[in-house]
Amino acid sequence: MGGNPWHYFTPYQRDINEALQNLREQEFRMGRYGFDYWFNQMSTNMQIGVTLNQSNRSANELIEQYGSVHAAIEALLDQSMPDGTQSILDMTHVSNQPEGFAVCPLSEHEIQEILQTSQPTRELIESLLLDEEAIDNWQPFEMFWDSIDRGTGRYIVLYQEGEPTEIFFAGYSFD
Repeated sequence: MGGNPWHYFTPYQRDINEALQNLREQEFRMGRYGFDYWFNQMSTNMQIGVTLNQSNRSANELIEQYGSVHAAIEALLDQSMPDGTQSILDMTHVSNQPEGFAVCPLSEHEIQEILQTSQPTRELIESLLLDEEAIDNWQPFEMFWDSIDRGTGRYIVLYQEGEPTEIFFAGYSFD
């Protein structure tokens, strides 16, 4: 079995590690991690929709009710090793270079080479790195995803009208 890709968009913060930790906490609270989550995501979404229609409860109330069953991210990580959580939760920190359990930035050179710009937008990321069906040129897609090893992640700061607006985190699970 190989690693599974994951990706997230989160609002830009100057402190990338703080943005990472906030995103990890959000995904942990929502219970969006692990094989069971990814395998059952479609049926869970359908169940939440049915429950919403039947009870008039908000999606956030239901997710809070059915979210994480672990006391802390660290406890979850201890329990989920060696395979990991299949999510951003496995990335514990920001690093300057690729390493296990960490996200690191694409260099300015890599961004320019892969995306042909110094200020990528969300739309560009979605079209070149995420939408396998619409990709006319596979080179950016392959170059980006091949730059990531199992159990590691990368990030790219995204721009709109010259201002940073989001951070794109992407990586591969351990297994």
